[in-house]
Amino acid sequence: MGAGAAAVAQATARARTELSGRILAVTLRAVRDPDVAEEATADAFVAALETWPRTGIPDSVEAWLITVARRKALDRIRRDQLARRMATRLVDRTRQVAAPADARIEAGVIGDEELRLTVLCADPRLPESDQVALTLRWACGVSTAAIAAAHLVSVPTMAARLTRARKKLMAAGPQLDLPDDATVDARLPLVCRVVQLAYTLGHTAAEGTDLTDEDLAGRAVYLARTLHRQRPTDPEITGLLALVLLGQGRAAGRIGPDGRQLLLTDVDHGTWDPNLVTEGLATSELALAQGMAAGRAPGAIALQAAISAAHTRASTFGETDWKLVVELYGMLLTVEPNPALALGRCVAVSYLSGPEAGLVDLDAVLALGGLENYPYAHAARAQMLDRAGRPADAAAAWTSAAERARSTAERAWFVDRGAASRVSVVRR
Repeated sequence: MGAGAAAVAQATARARTELSGRILAVTLRAVRDPDVAEEATADAFVAALETWPRTGIPDSVEAWLITVARRKALDRIRRDQLARRMATRLVDRTRQVAAPADARIEAGVIGDEELRLTVLCADPRLPESDQVALTLRWACGVSTAAIAAAHLVSVPTMAARLTRARKKLMAAGPQLDLPDDATVDARLPLVCRVVQLAYTLGHTAAEGTDLTDEDLAGRAVYLARTLHRQRPTDPEITGLLALVLLGQGRAAGRIGPDGRQLLLTDVDHGTWDPNLVTEGLATSELALAQGMAAGRAPGAIALQAAISAAHTRASTFGETDWKLVVELYGMLLTVEPNPALALGRCVAVSYLSGPEAGLVDLDAVLALGGLENYPYAHAARAQMLDRAGRPADAAAAWTSAAERARSTAERAWFVDRGAASRVSVVRR
């Protein structure tokens, strides 16, 4: 019995969000060839869209996709005439997966697949920037174009970097089974940062026509929950979960009825998801409590979650505790000096002490470098200039933001804001 197109599309989209990293990890562990594993994983999802309308959605979507991905990998190996020994080994594994006990066979390891893949990518033999890029690509499913935009480099440059990174990783002969706990723990800080970056790229898309990438944001939330299940007492992982939950809980308020992005001052708190917000606030408090119980100062991600929680607790924008937010940013910047985080503090200062004070801070941060091509740095400056009653300067800053926009939706919003500033100039 087949399934309707809408049901198949929904099931496939959900599987991409929740299972793509898992399917890739299982296939990669079987064939130990990243090109084959990536292509086979993609082909499995295409096969689902083609097959399920006729056969119906399987009881175990996960087992079905694993089976198909492995079979696709075997087909690719045969086509490319790779080593017979590898093909023979894969045939044996494919027969096991195709057996009725398939779901039971995978149950023992499947819960660790996401962690295995993210930890594999966070290999210290690679430069940290390559670790981040490779984890985003393999474990989070981020497009090469979006990763390039996040790193402020061209797509060909990032594609070449990814190719070099995975060749170096595979040539070094990594063990594709989950490393020991000590290895996992040593690599988890980078894994957390990558999942956070993946969520950021989903929350504000770095390519395409839309403001957000809901699939990627959902994937990052799923990975954060998975990591938290693996390490529930780690304050930074708890902070990561809190951060993405609070972001998702407030996501609907970022976009107005016309589909355009809203300024922070115009967000309707009534559009927030109360369940996610409540869970996120509780999880943020838990992260700080876990750090205190361990005798540790709050980490960078736990502090970012605390900042997000401070924004979330305010019933209106005007009631935000900006003094607390500025203090939290000060703590954060001592833990992780970073121009993008410093930008957040500048914005908070502009609401605590006025836009002119914020501009002084922001211009000092911009002078240090690192944000020249980041559109929201120019947008933050434009907003402060608007609030300071300098619409002509604001219009120029909005233009700078639009010139650096990464998506069509971003560019349209910056252009609209610049037009509004120019109207203010004419009225004056």
